[in-house]
This record gives sequence, C-alpha cells and structure tokens, in this order.
Amino acid sequence: MENLTLAPNTGAKPMVRGVFSHQDRKKASGRLFLLGATLLLFLGALITLAPIVWMVLGSFKTPAEIYSVPQTYIPADFNTDNYEEALRLVDFGRYFLNSLFICACVVAGQLLISSMAAYSLTKLRARFAGGILLMFLTTLMVPFEVLIIPLYLIMKFFPFGPDLNNVNLINTYWAVILPGVFSAFSIIVLKDFYDSIPNEILYAARIDGCGETRVFFRFILPMTKPIMSILAVFSFVTTWNSFFWPLIVLNNPDYYPLVLGVQKLIDTGEPWNVVMAALVLSTIPSVLLLLFFQKTIIRGIAYTGIYG
Repeated sequence: MENLTLAPNTGAKPMVRGVFSHQDRKKASGRLFLLGATLLLFLGALITLAPIVWMVLGSFKTPAEIYSVPQTYIPADFNTDNYEEALRLVDFGRYFLNSLFICACVVAGQLLISSMAAYSLTKLRARFAGGILLMFLTTLMVPFEVLIIPLYLIMKFFPFGPDLNNVNLINTYWAVILPGVFSAFSIIVLKDFYDSIPNEILYAARIDGCGETRVFFRFILPMTKPIMSILAVFSFVTTWNSFFWPLIVLNNPDYYPLVLGVQKLIDTGEPWNVVMAALVLSTIPSVLLLLFFQKTIIRGIAYTGIYG
C-alpha cells in the first residue's frame, strides 16, 4: 500500500510515498526483501532474454554447429554469411515497406478511433455508455482464436462496398489493417485517463464558442500525448510482430509483411542458421523503436499509471 503524507508548507495537498521509505531500506528485513526482489527480476530477465540471445548467436553459426549434439552455444567464427544469404533469399525491401505501411495505418486508425470512442463515453454522456463499455470489456475476455472464422468471413464478404455490395478484402492490405484499428484495451485506458480531465476545461471552451470537434482536437488530444505515445508504441510493436492473422488472410507475396516473408525461408527448407539471421533482421525495427522511445514510455507510464 502507498502511504500519503502532507506536502510541506501547504497542509492540504497529499504527496505519495513509495512502498519503502529511506528508513525502511536501512532495516534488515527491508534490505532482504529488496535483494530477493532484485534477484527475482534478474532471473526473469535472463529467462526472457535467453531465447533472443540464442537466436542471435545461432545466426552466426554454421549448419553443422546448429545441428550438433551436444549443442554448441558460442559460434566458432562470427561471420555474416548467414545474413548475406538471408538478404539474398528474402525481399526485405518490399516486405519492410509492407510492414511499415500496415503498422502506420493501424497505429493512426487505432489512436483516432480509440480516442474518439473514449471521449464519447466519458465526456459526451452517450446513451448506454455503461453497456457499451461492458461490451468492450467483454471482448478482452474472448480469445482471438475464437474470432478468426467470423472475422475471416467479414473480410471475405465485407458489406460496405459500392452500392452496399459485398467486397472481398482477402489478399489486400485492408484485411490486415481493419481488424487492428479497433482496440478495446486502448479505449478503456484512454477512458480512464479522460475521467481525470476536469469538465470545467470543456465547459470553458464551449462557452467560448468551440464545437465538440474543436474541443476534442484542440484541447483533449494535446493533453493525452503521454498516454498516446505509449499506446502507439505498443500498437506498432504488436502489429509488426503479428503473424497468425496475416498468414490466414494473405496469400499473395506482394502484400506479405516482413514476418510472413521470413516464414518463406522455413517453407523452402532453408537451414536454421539462415532463418535465425532473417529473424534477427526482422526484429531490429521493433527493438530500435522500444530503445528509442524508452524514456517516453517510462515517463508516460509514470504519468498515467499503466502497469502490467
């Protein structure tokens, strides 16, 4: 539990103190608990990083080292032949642009739709807002595998074509983009954030003659930059690494994202050292994105209170 203390010289505004104060850290029980927690986190980090490290090391191995028994963990010679072979076999340029286009559309659409939906549920007092929010929460409890068949049929017989005729979106970018622009998680997180925005700000803007559209884009969205940056990074990484759904709806290699392009190496029976080199190349953009926006993510989490 967090302890509350009064800010000095104010007598009113509470300040949040962490679980461990400076005095608690000096106690033997507190130091022992912190040491155990640190070791547990370190062990979890090792378990999480072990497959990634093994993949990176395997990308430098020869086929003989990959299939050797017992397994050798450190390659005898760190050469880039596997990466050159992977770049020769996979059209990384085309697949990279496909993934980038899909991710950009999903992130932009998801943030716009989620923010507008959350604003409507929170500040516009929409009818049946509680029931709509309950339906959003329900979708989080349904496994994606359950939705595959109905979602596939919706994409195959999409009912909003010219003259309301069904349009087949299979083997198009839309089949991958449209299911990703809706995120119940983003809507719920943004709704909780919008609840903390004082209504007086909106009342003042409306009195000055601002319509709801201007209030939303001029006042609400600028306040949500920290949390929007977090959701954008999470959405980009999730979409970039998505494999199962694009595998189902895309059969044309011209529309393959990078993950599916790497899968072609496995289908053609290429050795695992070349496959691992291709996997390392495909994960570099998402890793760089997380490293580049690391401070932004941490600052946003601390500001908005998103954990887990």
